[in-house]
Formats: sequence, C-alpha cells, structure tokens
Amino acid sequence: MFTPELIKELQEIQEHYQDELTRVLRKADIAMKHQTSSGVSLKPLYTPLDIAETDFMGDISFPGSYPYTRNIFPGGYLTRRPHIRQVTGLGTAEETNQRWKYLIAHGATALSFVRDDGGGSRADSDDERVQGLVGHGGVALDTLYDYETLFDGIDIVKYPVHMICGSAYSLASYLIIAEQRGIAWENLRGSMSNFMRPEPECLDIMEYCARSVPLFNAGYLDMRNVREGGCTAAQEIAFGTAIAMSGCDALLSRGLKIDDFLHRITWFVNAGPEFFEEVAKFRALRRVWARIFRERYGAHDPKGLMARMHCQTYAPTLTKAEPFNNLIRSTIYALAAVMGGVQSLHINSFDEALATPTEFSALLSVRTEQIIEWETGITDVIDPLGGSYYVEWLTNQLEAEVMKLIESIDVKGGGFEAWDWMCNEIRIAAVKNQEEFDHGEKALVGVHLFASEDDLQSRAMTVLQEHADFESIHEYDVSVVDKQIARLEKVRNERDNAKLAVAMEDLLETMQAGHNMVGPLITAVKCGLTHGEFAKLKARAYKQGPQGPYECHPPMVLA
Repeated sequence: MFTPELIKELQEIQEHYQDELTRVLRKADIAMKHQTSSGVSLKPLYTPLDIAETDFMGDISFPGSYPYTRNIFPGGYLTRRPHIRQVTGLGTAEETNQRWKYLIAHGATALSFVRDDGGGSRADSDDERVQGLVGHGGVALDTLYDYETLFDGIDIVKYPVHMICGSAYSLASYLIIAEQRGIAWENLRGSMSNFMRPEPECLDIMEYCARSVPLFNAGYLDMRNVREGGCTAAQEIAFGTAIAMSGCDALLSRGLKIDDFLHRITWFVNAGPEFFEEVAKFRALRRVWARIFRERYGAHDPKGLMARMHCQTYAPTLTKAEPFNNLIRSTIYALAAVMGGVQSLHINSFDEALATPTEFSALLSVRTEQIIEWETGITDVIDPLGGSYYVEWLTNQLEAEVMKLIESIDVKGGGFEAWDWMCNEIRIAAVKNQEEFDHGEKALVGVHLFASEDDLQSRAMTVLQEHADFESIHEYDVSVVDKQIARLEKVRNERDNAKLAVAMEDLLETMQAGHNMVGPLITAVKCGLTHGEFAKLKARAYKQGPQGPYECHPPMVLA
C-alpha cells in the first residue's frame, strides 16, 4: 500500500524512535511487552511498516465488496441499523410475551426468547426431573399452546424473532403460527440457535428450511458462549468456521448445493473487554468466512459469503460487587461491536450477575444501544477504525492465526471429528485466563482494584428493592410451576389422543428410517404433541434406528 521510498524512510525514522522510546520507558520502569487478552503480543506503536504488505483491494476493499472486511453491506448502518435484540425468557409464555411488548414499546427492533432449559429437549414441566427448572432462567414452553401465547399480539413480519434453541419442535411451532396467520413459509423470516452439529435434528432443520422456508436462518454458529468458556479471539473464529465447514459437507451429502443454504447460516459472537482486538476480530471473521467459502466451496451467491453476526456483550467480567460498574463495561463492549459492524446486538444488563434482568435493567440496556446509535455519530461512518495501522495489523494477525488453526483442524478430519480436540484447547485457554486473574495479571475494578468495603452500589440496589414501586432485582416466583402445569394439562385434556398416536407413530418411523423429521413433526405438534414427548421419541428413534446411538454434541459450553 506504500511506496518503497516511504518504507525505507520510515524504517530509518522508526529505528531512531524505537531507541528513544526504549530509553524513556526504561527510565520510567515500564515494561514494553504487552499482550491482548487472547495472547497476541503488542508493540507500543504501529506505523505503515506494520501493514506494508497489505493489499488494499485484496484484503480490505470497500464495504459490501469481497472479502467484506469492512462491512457486508455497502451502506453499513446508514441503510441497515443494528437490531436491538435483548434476550428474553422468564416464567410462562404470558410473562415473556408481556416483556416483549414492553421492550417493543421502548424501541426494541427485534425479539428473542430463551427456553428454561437453554436448548429445548427437557422433559415436560410436570416431570419431577425438571423440578426447580420450570420458568427459571428462561421461559417454560411445553406445547404449541405456549408458543401461541408467546407470540400473541406480536408482528413476526415486522419484528425478526430469534429462538434460542436448536429444537425442531420450536421450528414446527413457529411455522404453524405463521400458517395460522396466513404468512407463506417462503416469505417467513426469523432465526434459531440451531448450532451446527452432526445430529439428525440439526441437519433436518437446515435441509427442511433450505427447501421450504428459504428466508429463515436455520444454521447457527454459537461461538459467543464458547468465547465466554475461555477461548481466544482466533479460536472463536476458527472453531466456528471449521464447524460450519463440516456442517456444510453434511448438507452437501444430502443433495443440497452450497448456495442453497450458506446464506442462511449466522454467527453468534461475543464483544468483550479487549476493545481493539474485538473490532479486529469481527473484521477478520468476515474476511476468513468469505475466502474459505469462495475458494474452497465455490460459493457464488454473494449473500452466502457475507458473515452475518448477532453479538452479545461479554458476561464473565460482570460483577456482583459494585453492580452499576457493569453498565460501563457493557457500554464499552457494545462500542466495539458497533465499530466492528455486527448486524444485531444484545447488551448485557448490569444486574445479570445477580439475577434475570428486570424491566428496569433491560430498559437501560436498550437505552444504551439507542444512545450509541443516535447520539454519538459512531454509526454515521462505515468501519470507522478501518485504516488504523494497529487495527489493520491486528486484523491480519488474527486472520493468520485463524488459518493456522483451521489447517490443524483439517488434518484432524474437520470440525466434527476434531470436536474433542477443540474442547480441550478451550479448556487450556480457560485455565490460562483464570490463572491470569488469580495471579493479578488481569484485574476487575471494584473487585481486585479499588475495592471498597462499603459497597455503596450494592446498598443502593438493596434500597431500591425494598422501597421502589418496581422490581429492581428479579425474584423467581414458584407459582410459575403450578401455572405452567395447568397450561400443560389443558392441552392434554383437549387433544385427540387417537389422532396424536397415529402422528407420533409416523414421526417415530420417519426418524428411525433416517428421513427428515420436520414435516411429520409439524403434524404431530398440531395434534398436541408436547416438547417432552418429542424428546422421548427422539431418544427411542436414534437409539434403535439404523443410524446407531444418538450422540449429543451441544455447543462447546464447559461446565
């Protein structure tokens, strides 16, 4: 990008500067060696010398142009504002529906829900094995009736909905609701956390949507939770890309073409404390994705080469002590996400280290994103940190490290085969990360640094909880269990068990034969099949069917 004459002149000037900087830092007793939170070694200063070999058109280019380093859309946020999409899930479908309507009334532009089991395969709410779980940390959803209640009064065309689960039951319920409202499936949008994995349910969902619900984002790379499990920025990109490659191979073997489904795979990413590394990570991710799938898979549809991301800010640094500090942390993390060009964003509420967010704290998160978008001018410029010597160098470094990791995974047989190896690498990174906190190499303000015995912020929260006329700290209401079981019994009492038995047998035979489960599942859900009954059928089908034992490969979240 720079002339040989300029490079030579800079080399001479930089040598002189480096000598002077070394002298100044030694005099001040300041170490010159620093690293990002992912272990990338840093210098105190970056110049054109550090990106001299970067090809502007080949490596950076323009927004909306291959390799999409700067943004996947030409207009960035000027034409497509980031979705405000807060994770929601509490109590029964009624309570979560009310929270959705509250968020929409205050400016949320997209919706999501999380089930109380996180994934969507627990037993029904009256089963003693889920005692204490029902509606706790997520919304209880046992039946189609629950989904109908959840979506009551919600315009699923206007507000994109994301289902935080990988359950075909949730997809079936969503499709039935669209059908009830006269929305053609070929026009239906939405998405779900269908983490790409070597399971029939995952691949059936993706295949069915590619053929029948083409605008629905049916594939998901949940690397945000992996990052919070301890992995590095490069691992977040590399492991997600490798898993996507294996998932694509599996779908190609089903007779689909890469351009049939690649554009419906989305990322769930993290924005954490290392500000510039996070910005560079989003840029490197887009570049790696575009290059891998154009060069290795021959994808032609530009939409498939665009790595689209929903981002949630980093949670492990949110503290119980001095909880209002978390407002500042999450705001800075959100700034990195916006400057990095993510498509939608959830900003963690300040009380998430204490409990499920309340209306009070969730609204502050919505307002944080609105202030960033409407008051700061940050979204007025596309890729505002592009061209920074440091950010461009760091983007290049991350890309290089990602490609090394992908090559290692390829040698091991790909993302699905290298699953255990990747999990172990995450454990190693997680231990290193924790040791840095334990040894004081990393620190949290208000906990390790500047901690106060008299925690005024926690006292303020207590006063709010005792005297405010609104909920300032969420408390789980045990009456949710009886309410949910009553809803479940209503469905069981009203359904036609003879029709349901026929539908269940058809679904079981379909799964045992290795055929796509989604069509027969839709029929069974309409007949009153519950989530728990579906989970039992899956267990029977994949333990006894021709595909062998049912092996669960959940997202790489370490206990």
